[in-house]
Amino acid sequence: MEDILKQILSELKEIKTDIGELKTGQARLEVGQQNLQQNLIKSLGTYTEKITEHVDDKTEVLNKRVYKVESEIERVSRQ
Repeated sequence: MEDILKQILSELKEIKTDIGELKTGQARLEVGQQNLQQNLIKSLGTYTEKITEHVDDKTEVLNKRVYKVESEIERVSRQ
């Protein structure tokens, strides 16, 4: 009977150790997930800024072209 109790106690200690390791692993996963979320948000912000700058640059170029064409049309229509 005593051997059985020692075996049960030994197995309970192993289970306790395993649970402790699982909790530690869970904590590391949660920290990793938070870091990943922060990195994604930061990257998306940077990417969005670059897209906005690109669109603004292209819009400026198109506006200049439209102004040039409108000026030319106005000049031709006056003649």
